[in-house]
Amino acid sequence: MKRLVIIACAAIAWPAAASEVVTLDASAQSRAGILVRSVEARTFGNRIRVIGQVVRSPGTTVTVKAVLAGRVEAVRVAPGDRVRAGDLLVELHSHDLLAMQGELLRADGQARLAENRLQAGRQLFALDGISRQELELREQTALSAALDLAAAREEMTDLGVAEDTVERLLSERQTDPHLPVRAPLDGVVLELPVQQHEWIQAYEPLLVIGDPRRVELELQLPPDQAASVGAGDPVEFSPVGHPGMTGLAEVATRVPEVDPTTRTVRVRARITQGAPDLFAGVFVEGTLTHGAARETASVPESAVIRYRASDVVFVRTSPTAFELRPVRLGVFDGTRYEVLEGLEPDAEVVVQGVFYLKSALVKGEGEEG
Repeated sequence: MKRLVIIACAAIAWPAAASEVVTLDASAQSRAGILVRSVEARTFGNRIRVIGQVVRSPGTTVTVKAVLAGRVEAVRVAPGDRVRAGDLLVELHSHDLLAMQGELLRADGQARLAENRLQAGRQLFALDGISRQELELREQTALSAALDLAAAREEMTDLGVAEDTVERLLSERQTDPHLPVRAPLDGVVLELPVQQHEWIQAYEPLLVIGDPRRVELELQLPPDQAASVGAGDPVEFSPVGHPGMTGLAEVATRVPEVDPTTRTVRVRARITQGAPDLFAGVFVEGTLTHGAARETASVPESAVIRYRASDVVFVRTSPTAFELRPVRLGVFDGTRYEVLEGLEPDAEVVVQGVFYLKSALVKGEGEEG
């Protein structure tokens, strides 16, 4: 069996002792699974570990409410259904609607009567049958009645009653207590808190419609970290428990207040990659980069170990020699460390089999003792 030879080397100063080298021939390296990679230049910035969740983007959901009290007579949709603007969602049976229809019919009757009296007055005025003052009074009465009718019509259409339905009511003079509730926009039914035959009050929510594809991130940061974050800063994130499902986002804005419960500041980030596979409510974690970007040497996370209270890597200095090298690390981007000191740009570091080399080094030290 081949022996592992430990060679002391004084080329690099350690905090507590000289650097060390482990030598392995090609056969021993193969058995140990030694894998070497060159140092790579990567772009780094100041990075912050962040947590948060996926939320619906502002303005992408609408809560449809009952504008009148009544009974839910029919529910035409279910959660998850896609609807288009104008589609019938819910039908209400409302006595308040009957009262409003009655007001509309009375306003229509008053307007017709006032208009007829005005036309008759104009004919009489032409024959000197009434005074100008009387004619002007009839004109004012007709104008007031027309305005009341217009207001009653608008109130009906604001409830969601179609124009042709209003016209049919005025022509047929028959009231109808059924109030249709229609979709105000294209989207998907996200929430449906009411049930058929349920009595509801005015302005009580009936359902929520939105676009589930339009989501963003809401991140929680400590106030001191949030102060240095600005619009456009990139975020790399993954759903909690699924590190392989990475996405990208960029900071849109931060809410300038501290949450009294979590003592954090909320930061909104627009998702630029990964949105189609995300749903509102999913928790995420990742890194946010801020400040000026810089290009520095980097090594994979697997290359770095702790030894004698220092961060170290093994550098291949010859086909059979691996030198233990102390390094000063910068930020970690989730897969690689920024190396500020200790490595040359063309150095080759061990990325697999590192703990084998460390064990060989520790064993050698024990034998020497």
